[in-house]
Amino acid sequence: MPPRSRLSLLRGPLGAAYASALIPGLGQLMRGQRRAALLAVSPLLLIALIVLLNAASVGLVSYAATFAAPGRLAQLTLLLLLMIPWRAAVVLHAARGAEVRGGERRGAVSLLLAVALLISAAPHAGAALITSRAGSTVDEVFSGFESASPGDSSGPTPTPPPLGDRFTVLLVGADAMGQRTSFNTDSMIIASWDRVGGWVSTISIPRDIVNVPMGNGDVWDPKINSLWPSAQRNKTLFPEGPAVALRKALGAMFGITIDATAVIVIPTFRQLINDIGGVDVHISRPIFDPSYRTGTFRGVTLPKGNWHLDGDCALAYARVRKAAGTDDFNRGGRQQELLVGIRNQLAASGNILSNGLALLTALGDGVRTDLDQALLPTLAEGAQAFDTSHVVSAQMRAGDGLLRYRRADEPSPYGSVVFFNAKRALLLGARLFPTPGTRPYGWPVAKGEPALGEESLPLPSPSADSSAAPKPTPVKTPLPAGPYQSLATCNANVPAPSYRPAPDPTSAPSEEPSGDPSAEPSAEPSASESLAPSP
Repeated sequence: MPPRSRLSLLRGPLGAAYASALIPGLGQLMRGQRRAALLAVSPLLLIALIVLLNAASVGLVSYAATFAAPGRLAQLTLLLLLMIPWRAAVVLHAARGAEVRGGERRGAVSLLLAVALLISAAPHAGAALITSRAGSTVDEVFSGFESASPGDSSGPTPTPPPLGDRFTVLLVGADAMGQRTSFNTDSMIIASWDRVGGWVSTISIPRDIVNVPMGNGDVWDPKINSLWPSAQRNKTLFPEGPAVALRKALGAMFGITIDATAVIVIPTFRQLINDIGGVDVHISRPIFDPSYRTGTFRGVTLPKGNWHLDGDCALAYARVRKAAGTDDFNRGGRQQELLVGIRNQLAASGNILSNGLALLTALGDGVRTDLDQALLPTLAEGAQAFDTSHVVSAQMRAGDGLLRYRRADEPSPYGSVVFFNAKRALLLGARLFPTPGTRPYGWPVAKGEPALGEESLPLPSPSADSSAAPKPTPVKTPLPAGPYQSLATCNANVPAPSYRPAPDPTSAPSEEPSGDPSAEPSAEPSASESLAPSP
């Protein structure tokens, strides 16, 4: 049949079939069948009405978050698949009366009708594939720490308590790049959301801290970043698993309760940054480290200024610790800065959660959390109302009155270690994570702020119960002042420097200012109180 003759078939019923393949009921409306058109489009209108009513009731972000609850994405996948027969029926109804006389003409009509059916089914089939994959990834991300990646745990992961006036999570970055199979927690950040006052408090935990209380009367003697892998190997000593052991230890250190743990491995962090289109950071001083070697990187250079970084450069910004002016302590502040930058980048698109769900399929192998999925709508609502002017951060470093290096006359089987003052750490916990509704203060003490332990801590108005926490009001947070230029590359492309063993620090450098001149000597637990490290 000539092409012109085939095109002529698209007039009349077949043309109506194609119209209904694109928009249900449009073909019926073209043929003057108004009642049939209304019936054809009514399921779509009903679904849209349900979505609008729910979004208006609880907010679009919170409503979207409910689909990450167990089984919800599977239900959505089934609904999308069930819509395919309905769409096919609408197309076939619009095509009724199409000319099929003659063998060649019948074949052309059948082919064109089959194409129309494929057009109508494709969006639903594609969406079902995406939601099915997203559902599988959500299950992986929220599977806790019983699977082999990123960490193997023992026993069931306990469900966190209901969301109260304060919610606190431990964010862990695991260095599992290349051939490294260890799971040392080289990056640890405690982030806490005060639902009453709207404050978010964060603190980075140096990985070399030793003698951390376990919350049960024991003490973890080795470096804190070794607790997770040791808990993995010693399931008898740590029946609740490594995530619970680590957050109980850090919670005891600051006198707080940590509700959940989230782990992200290094390659996934890089991919996340790339998938959201990069992140804005302000680099206060140039960074140059010729020893930085990751992938194709031969050294890293990050110039001073406002820069939009890709995943590789953001990862370097978070990890560098051997460049002049950088160390294990101040890179924690850079990591906290990147967390805020990631949130701002997601929020800039208008919907932090929709972007987050789109990333889940790429994050299944690199992110795990024991967070209760039922808390997601409330947490998503809080993220929408998040105001970066209400972020208070703390950065500990040796010589600040909280931490100190070991002295030259203090032998240690764990190499370069950092001791902490237990009494002052508890004071910092009360300062940074006060009663909900009370203003927190960061560390070190900024000009005009009260000294550690002398904060004014008025109690908030009592609430009937923790579930009565006020609903957060959406806040349009201004993004950091720009402009932010894209950094073409941060690969220095320089030869590796000659190897020089790093000196073992034994005391805080004399030029480091103390966070509080009235600092007391570190109160270390006795050997009799210590928990021996695992073999």
